[in-house]
Amino acid sequence: MRSEKQERRKAKSLQPSLSMIFSYPYLLACIGAVFLLSIGGSFSNHVFSYFEAPRKVSITDLLTNSQNYHQQLVTVRGLITQPELHLDETELYLDFVFRLSQGKHSIVVYGRHDRTRSAPSIIFNHTVEVIGIFWKEQDRNGSLIFNVLEAISVTPYPSPIPGNT
Repeated sequence: MRSEKQERRKAKSLQPSLSMIFSYPYLLACIGAVFLLSIGGSFSNHVFSYFEAPRKVSITDLLTNSQNYHQQLVTVRGLITQPELHLDETELYLDFVFRLSQGKHSIVVYGRHDRTRSAPSIIFNHTVEVIGIFWKEQDRNGSLIFNVLEAISVTPYPSPIPGNT
């Protein structure tokens, strides 16, 4: 008899109470989940493509078949030319832009580097691997630009760490 009462108490204590359901953290989590689900549809082409592995492509392929890679996550290797680095007002980030070249072809790469994580891998005449979103055309501050790569990461190639190439 006693063990049956203890089992009932235990089962009752595991049931969520109204005070728990209407608690601030629980409501905040629910509102956040609803918000994320509601915006998911409007960003489905862009955000959810990040969960796929980047497509390895050449600069020549990007330029000749740009419509196939528009807003797609890609990996491109090439030589850095014409690098520009600009420190932002917080001095925590470097905004960068450079040309990534392969033979006669090149594309513009731009992005932001977090200085608190590491030194940037953006050095003139060094070969790098860039993972980013390719844009066939993009409106940036009122100017239309063509065939650019919005970098998510820029790493030296071949990697200085053995086995990471």
